[in-house]
Amino acid sequence: MEFPERILLLCDLEGVGGVVGVPYEGLHRGTEQWEIARRQAPLELNAAAGALFAAGARTVALWDNHGGGGNIDPSDLDPRITVIKPDGPRLGFAEGAFDRICFFGYHAMEGTLGGVLAHTMNSAKVQFYRLDGSYIGEVDIDAAIAGSYGIPCCFFAGGDIACAQAARSVPGIATVITKTELERNRAVFRDNSELLPEIAQTVVRAAADPPAPKRTAFPCVFEKSFKRVEDAAVYLSRLRALGLPAEYPSDPVLGSDAHTVRTQVHDTGELVNCI
Repeated sequence: MEFPERILLLCDLEGVGGVVGVPYEGLHRGTEQWEIARRQAPLELNAAAGALFAAGARTVALWDNHGGGGNIDPSDLDPRITVIKPDGPRLGFAEGAFDRICFFGYHAMEGTLGGVLAHTMNSAKVQFYRLDGSYIGEVDIDAAIAGSYGIPCCFFAGGDIACAQAARSVPGIATVITKTELERNRAVFRDNSELLPEIAQTVVRAAADPPAPKRTAFPCVFEKSFKRVEDAAVYLSRLRALGLPAEYPSDPVLGSDAHTVRTQVHDTGELVNCI
């Protein structure tokens, strides 16, 4: 079997080595912890890209997706990496363009005890996402979208708790632990002298022998819960304007849970609209 030619690296920042953030804040642009993250991420990405090119990949592309992108200085990257900035639906640009997807810097989902900087999509607003009653995080979302295009997600590098969640989300995905997560803002880091070679070795094996693409069984029930009821109300109106049957779930005490909006989705396009 020939080595896959086109590989996409998805990069968030919270899960890279050396980063824990500060209490009550996300990893905001311009802060000291953000600077550490944006310098560490290229080291992990370059280790992977160099190994992938050596193994036979012709294209290794990067989507820097933390906070809208623009975090990583291109001059810090292997010059062979193609940096892309999509302007369409989340991961919609990947259709037909890539053979494998690899995750870097992703983190545990919101509400995870001990997960470093754990959140899902928006740490200030979102309490949780659920799909058919199960909590999902950003890896679940992106793997499901990739799977709808038939693209396997083969590799994940992040904290140990985040790695465990990724392995649950995508059975068979190869993982490399960047740090041992202790609390939201505390971890034990690995030295790059051992971390980066492990990334290089593991990502090549993963790309050569990936798990099956993650497939979502539609239709399914999607729920998004907000920290403030005002945000939930705006979201409910938006989904209804799109023609989706959105509602507040009933609750035996509250009558209706005004923090949470539930709807049924029938395909990946509707799922993306609900994110």
